[in-house]
Amino acid sequence: MSETEKKDFSQTVNLPKTDFQMKANLSQREPAFVENWQKEDIYSKICEKNKNNKKFIFHDGPPYANAHIHIGTGLNKVLKDFILKFRSMNGDYVPFTPGWDCHGLPIEQLALKELKTDKNKVDRMVFRKQAADFARKFVEIQKSEFKRLGVFADWNNPYLTLDPKYEASIIKVFGDLAKKGYIYRKKKPVYWCPTCETALADAEVDYADHASDSIIVKFKINSIPQTLKDKENLLSGFSVLIWTTTPWTLPANVALAFNGESDYIAAVYKLEDGREEKLIVAKALADSIKEKIKAVEYKTAAEAKGADFVNLEAQNPLVERTSRAILADFVSMEDGTGIVHIAPGHGQEDYQAGLDYGLEVLSPVNDRGLFTKEVPEFEHVHIFKANPLIIEKLEKEGKILAKLKLEHSYPHCWRCKKPIIFRATPQWFLSVEHNDLRDNLLKAIKTVNWIPKYGENRITSMIENRPDWCLSRQRLWGVPIPVFYCKDCGEALIDSEIIYHISKLFAQKGSDVWFELSEQELLAGAGAKCSSCGSQNFRKEEDILDVWFDSGVSQEAVLSSGNYKDLQFPADLYLEGSDQHRGWFQTSLIPSVAVKEKAPYKNVLTHGFVVDGEGKKMSKSLGNFISAEDMIKKYGADILRLWIASSDYREDIRISDEIIKGLSDSYRKIRNTVRFLLGNVGDFNVKTAPAYKDLQEIDKYALSRLQDLISQTAAAYESYEFHKAANAVNNFCTVFLSGFYLDALKDVLYCDKKDSAQRISAQSAMLEICSVIIRLAAPILSFTSEEAWKEISKIIKDAPNSVFLAEFPLVNEKYILPAEIILKWENILFVRQEISAANELLRKNKEIGSNLEAALKIKYGVKYANVFENKALLNLALGSWDISYEALKEQDLLEVKSSKSQYLKCARCWRHIENVKEDLCPRCAQVVK
Repeated sequence: MSETEKKDFSQTVNLPKTDFQMKANLSQREPAFVENWQKEDIYSKICEKNKNNKKFIFHDGPPYANAHIHIGTGLNKVLKDFILKFRSMNGDYVPFTPGWDCHGLPIEQLALKELKTDKNKVDRMVFRKQAADFARKFVEIQKSEFKRLGVFADWNNPYLTLDPKYEASIIKVFGDLAKKGYIYRKKKPVYWCPTCETALADAEVDYADHASDSIIVKFKINSIPQTLKDKENLLSGFSVLIWTTTPWTLPANVALAFNGESDYIAAVYKLEDGREEKLIVAKALADSIKEKIKAVEYKTAAEAKGADFVNLEAQNPLVERTSRAILADFVSMEDGTGIVHIAPGHGQEDYQAGLDYGLEVLSPVNDRGLFTKEVPEFEHVHIFKANPLIIEKLEKEGKILAKLKLEHSYPHCWRCKKPIIFRATPQWFLSVEHNDLRDNLLKAIKTVNWIPKYGENRITSMIENRPDWCLSRQRLWGVPIPVFYCKDCGEALIDSEIIYHISKLFAQKGSDVWFELSEQELLAGAGAKCSSCGSQNFRKEEDILDVWFDSGVSQEAVLSSGNYKDLQFPADLYLEGSDQHRGWFQTSLIPSVAVKEKAPYKNVLTHGFVVDGEGKKMSKSLGNFISAEDMIKKYGADILRLWIASSDYREDIRISDEIIKGLSDSYRKIRNTVRFLLGNVGDFNVKTAPAYKDLQEIDKYALSRLQDLISQTAAAYESYEFHKAANAVNNFCTVFLSGFYLDALKDVLYCDKKDSAQRISAQSAMLEICSVIIRLAAPILSFTSEEAWKEISKIIKDAPNSVFLAEFPLVNEKYILPAEIILKWENILFVRQEISAANELLRKNKEIGSNLEAALKIKYGVKYANVFENKALLNLALGSWDISYEALKEQDLLEVKSSKSQYLKCARCWRHIENVKEDLCPRCAQVVK
């Protein structure tokens, strides 16, 4: 046969006739799908389709509207999108209202930076309008960025914490809490950032390594309590020794805490320079103190229990004040001197000890961290700058016995990253002890399903140990605390009816009305009167509410208020980063349990943080920061979505170019498999599809394996194990389809007659497989699946116009083969694997180029008898047409020998097969004729 004739024969091969190419330039092609989804309003159509079905309430935690989204923000929204799309395709009604946190320090600082000013110079109302515009601008920016990731939501009706209706809910919940007695005002120490000039919540505090000045200081004894009168002479001239890492708190010292059960000694220490120091220290720490103060020896003059020192008085070494000895359980015998310097205005434990003993709460430090006139020697000096000055003064006066540097974990402001302090100021608090709230919170936690399970232990320990919630913030941008003060007697007016009155005003005009109207105008018609003196003359609170309170009441503002379509309380699911155990999960739980006596969520799912390829935290300063926008431009959103799905998000998630490139290979395998399937069903007529009973057995086996895939993938989505769903689809495409089924079918698809029973059977199965894979992958590979669905819809004429309006595949029981047939095919796959290994040796030696050139001689035992029942099936499944085999009696025997076939090669199908005449095998000759 001539070469020209061979080319004519090649034209009779059934190559794909569809014009579908599925080019993988995702970053250029994806925006058109985003635009089309918006134009067609696919999200609304999904909701409409499912509105009468089971409802799944998925509440979105609000990100800050202060910057472009980063990889971590994108991760969070895409995980939510997986759930929304799977559940919607599975028939659930999943109304999803996205939200944004629009108040608070992060937005305020950036808005002030834009204005090139600070909070003490700017006009409050001018600034609040500027901050609102700033937040709204980034709401729109982030909204478009989330859409670009393929995320579905009710984007036209998001919840914003600056909306008047939302602000009204914030005030309403505050009123509900006040009515039940949870709200109070008190001067007590709180985390304070002197840089940002505001109180901070626990969730706004990060811990980082910090070097502190550490000193051992003497408090000279002024008087001895009755319990030590018999030792008065022995204790003459002695000093109580303390150790502190915060010298700046010494001006606020009012007490010295001993451990009541521990032993203490009055000892004379002889220093290396010959001086003697008379010191009272814990007996258990006497030797370590000797080393720290560089003493050569010490002698004990007296000994007593810590409890005996109560009411001892000593002179504050820095200011003219006496310090009183008290007892405290937190005094440790592990380090220091065994005696703790107590400043109730600068520490939580100190404050509690002060309450127990009725101590004065001193905090001679202003908002900016400067000493006040109560410390005249250091007035206007920043406390951290005062540390070396205080040390120098004490050293000159001989009151310091040791100076050290301590490297330790120290609290820092989450926003400015600067060290913070404990500072006692009058603040508004939500009590977690009132009405047994702490116990009720712990009970509510147990009613929730925490995923992963360790989340329950984490939030439990945090609730067990958390202090009362400080609600006050000394900033400009936020919702004002709706409280008035009597101008005549100073009494606070915290009346729930007045607060509800303010809530209604906010609903009409927004929270700016608090600053725009006078007190008289705000209270008009409310009948406000001071409960203490009866005055009607009030001034309004200047502080704003903690921004975590804003987002924490979203369960009321969004789920319960009726302002957002079809949402309800409690939510079925909250999904956020694991840091929200101390943030939004807590701040949502507290008001919900206090007011509604139940948790706001039934399930809580958490994910880890995004880190670089080496597991390091990403940072612009370290040069390992990766932007979501850059990744999308480079690889496309579907690759990013596949990375998210393929990761075990419960731990920290690594990302790098190498990781993404590896996933790009997996993506291409899935995409090319779908492309192959679509290309080979392009000329299939659904109307002529055979009945299931008439399908070839290899196609029935493929459909049976498909049911396993559906079951695995659905279970993975249902349990939020998206990496299992992604891996199942990927393995099915690469191992089963590309590695076996589609490879085996190529001869039938390309070389059989177009209307042969075998080819139509294969196409029928492939169409079903393609339809299922597209829908299984749709929640993850949203763009690719939508593109493929547009093509398959040309064949399945009644298909909806979006894959997301299609039903998620269900297992079809009739497609599941009996166990004995499945076992047979497992044996066939094993034999094929052994053949491939035998052929590989020939290929390495360049004796053959492809498996079609091999001649196989197989000996097999009883176990594999069913494999060799049908020679035509065997040729197809094993990919060779020159096979001879011999049955033997051994049970597990399988011996494969491969050599180069002596048969001629068919010029059309390339099989080496008997009876090739004029370059064509009998089958191809018939097709060509």
